[in-house]
Amino acid sequence: MKTLYFDCFSGISGDMTIGALLDLGLSLDFLREELRKLPVEGYELAASRVVRANISAMKFDVVMGNGHGHDHHDHHHDGEHHDPHHHHKASQILAMIRNSSLNANTKRLAEGIFTKLAISEGRVHHISPEEVEFHEVGAVDSIVDTVGAAIGFDALGVERFVCSPINVGSGFIHCQHGIYPVPAPATADLLRHATIYSRHATTELVTPTGAAILAAVVGEFGLMEGVAVEQIGYGAGTKQFQDFPNCLRLMLCSDRQEEARRHDPPAVDTIVVIEANIDDMTPQNLAFVTERLLEAGALDVCAIPALMKKGRPGHLLQVLTPPNRREEMETLIFRETTTIGLRHYSAARSVLEREIVQVDTIHGKIGVKVSKRDGKVTSVTPEYEDCASIARKKNLPLKEVQALALQGYDSTR
Repeated sequence: MKTLYFDCFSGISGDMTIGALLDLGLSLDFLREELRKLPVEGYELAASRVVRANISAMKFDVVMGNGHGHDHHDHHHDGEHHDPHHHHKASQILAMIRNSSLNANTKRLAEGIFTKLAISEGRVHHISPEEVEFHEVGAVDSIVDTVGAAIGFDALGVERFVCSPINVGSGFIHCQHGIYPVPAPATADLLRHATIYSRHATTELVTPTGAAILAAVVGEFGLMEGVAVEQIGYGAGTKQFQDFPNCLRLMLCSDRQEEARRHDPPAVDTIVVIEANIDDMTPQNLAFVTERLLEAGALDVCAIPALMKKGRPGHLLQVLTPPNRREEMETLIFRETTTIGLRHYSAARSVLEREIVQVDTIHGKIGVKVSKRDGKVTSVTPEYEDCASIARKKNLPLKEVQALALQGYDSTR
């Protein structure tokens, strides 16, 4: 299992995250190409190697059409400096991501990050998340940072995210609406489950976008154990300190026992099963909660037809989730269904080795899921979302696109 460890000894921002991903091997050209799948214009991406307190790091910038790079700190306070008519609501930006041709995993990650950002900004300003507005430059920064981070996580094949205690800095920040303590209100809201501290810098070290990335993807905060560090990347922040490297360090790790398990039976891990009996919901509402649970990180969700007491037809809603997501799933179930109680229990799960292989076809790249046991391929399945997107765009039968993906995979073996 590939684990990404966020070592936030000098905080985190969106551009620091992407800089560190580039340092880990993410291709800038690939990032550019993927971001072109969004209808966002008027910017260029720039990356250069810099030194922060004697440490070599990658500095990533979004350069706007006027040739100026933008610091990614206070997107919601930009209104004074830009045409107030050019703004995007969070709901519009989420729809833009959802309707793009990015792959399903990238979309899921990007939507998750952007949703966290909108919820916190909305909570701070007492408006609904959908109505949170990002003015032109702030919108471009936020879109590039959140979607760019998602593209990088997906391209590097990260399956698990862990974060160190976070240095948030200290002092106060000045912006259009006044003087705010560090961490800023939206940032503080996003860091509510993280372990934080303040050292070495009397300035803001964590931005709302950086905090939203952590809030959306990190499953656990603490020190790394039982892993081997494979690659290390440093992403440079904008601020420079004389004797303190303002960088985000990302470590790409693998499970130490992975090699030993290669020839064992399928990997066994522990999951939590949540169940609820429901006899008074419409199929549409059940389908809705199923989608929401999967978006929130459930491993699988199904509604099994059941005969309830007094012969009433109903369903058994069954959710498989990682242990650290149980409370989030239960909250969603109580919010979106009519159940007044549920059960949960731990279960051992045997899992085949799986990887997504990108296959070139005449219609572009398609992801193919390859499952293996003892190193031998047991099944090859084209990714549905990739194939469906091409089928819609090119007006082709879905099965024809799936067949092309399989042919492409076979030709590379």
